[in-house]
Amino acid sequence: MNEENVKGTKNLQIGLIVVAAVLLLSIIGNVIYMTRSGRLADEKEQVMSDKESLEIEKEVLSETIEVKDGIIEERNEKLELLAEEHEALMAEKDARIAQLNRQVSVRASDLEEQKERNDELKNNKEELEHQIEKLSDEIYTLEQEMDALAAAYEQLEAKGKEAAKLNAYNINVLTKWDRWLCADRYNVSRARRVDETLVGFEVDGSVFTEAGPKSIYLLMYDPQDNLMYPSDEIFEAAYEEADEVIQIDSYYTEMREIEYAHEPVMLEFNILHEDRLPAGPYRIEVYIDGRLARTKIVNLD
Repeated sequence: MNEENVKGTKNLQIGLIVVAAVLLLSIIGNVIYMTRSGRLADEKEQVMSDKESLEIEKEVLSETIEVKDGIIEERNEKLELLAEEHEALMAEKDARIAQLNRQVSVRASDLEEQKERNDELKNNKEELEHQIEKLSDEIYTLEQEMDALAAAYEQLEAKGKEAAKLNAYNINVLTKWDRWLCADRYNVSRARRVDETLVGFEVDGSVFTEAGPKSIYLLMYDPQDNLMYPSDEIFEAAYEEADEVIQIDSYYTEMREIEYAHEPVMLEFNILHEDRLPAGPYRIEVYIDGRLARTKIVNLD
């Protein structure tokens, strides 16, 4: 009996343990279920939220796709227009290229002709250069001859001008001493004895000399280079000095007017000396129409 009681107690204990275990497992299962149910609810809510977000994004994407489709369609239309324009442009370029090819062909022919003409012109140029060189040599020779002719002409012109001048030739100076008791004496060399000086010369020109009235001026200077017996009037005197023509207004000692007709004219000037003359060189100048024609120096002791 006791054994059965013990066995029954053990079985009861085992049963209680099993029941307790089942209850514990049931509690654990409920706890797990409740935990998972809470998590599932949260996940469901999150999924619903994500679903709404995705639907919104879908709508935005749909709108974006519609806009992009419009842009794509517009760009396709533009591409079609560009393609048409490109085809038209290519056709125009092809036509232009064909035209240029024809022109090139024509120009190639023209260039060939031009090349032949250039060769001909080159030959002509060489021939002309040879002729120019020959002409240059001839021109140089002619220039040399012209320079020589110009120099000769200048010399001839200078000689002609010189030949056209009226000149005084053969100036003869004769001194005279008047003596009261004896005969007069000439060619006196003593200055203090000279009472009169006779100056004679010949005036003549050439066939180039212009005929007509001429003015002859005689100027006599004492040893101090002072003009003797100066006139009241003056004349324009010209003389050459160092290849330069000097013109001055000057008085004169004596003056004569002659009529030149291409024939020699003999002139004689008598100069009386009232005062005694000093010794030294006396210069006599003859001017014809204001130009110095001749000079002579007479020395008296």
